Amino acid sequence: MRSALKLLVFLSFLSGAALYFCPEGGCKRVLKLLSAAIFVAVILSPLRELDYDVLSLEQAHFASAEAEIIHKTRLTEQKLKKALLQENCANYIASNARELGLNLKGAELELRQNDADEWLPYAITIRVTGEEVAAELLCRQIRDELGIPMERQVWTLNE
Repeated sequence: MRSALKLLVFLSFLSGAALYFCPEGGCKRVLKLLSAAIFVAVILSPLRELDYDVLSLEQAHFASAEAEIIHKTRLTEQKLKKALLQENCANYIASNARELGLNLKGAELELRQNDADEWLPYAITIRVTGEEVAAELLCRQIRDELGIPMERQVWTLNE
């Protein structure tokens, strides 16, 4: 590439000098056309030297790196979605338990992915203290709002 640049500079000086000394007319027009053709040939000459095998290997390398980055991004996205859903469900359960007068000791939520790879609440284990009526209300809210049926809810109620 460096040699092509040096050759281009040399030819531009040579062409400039030839055009300076050439008289006006048809000869000068032909010299301008010839100079332009030589410049184009010099500029395009490095393209002949390209190693297309190396370019193919680099392109394959970039394609595999892109696939790996996309895969890692999707995994991270899934982990973040799962963590966000767990946190939101825990906050929902804790706030509803407080509103019903229950003291939430712990809640362990199990999430599963559906066919569309979305995380959904599947089962829950809850430890609370308080009235049984309030616990049953919370149980129904979890069923209705989070979609966890009562048979997948495990409750430990201490009065």
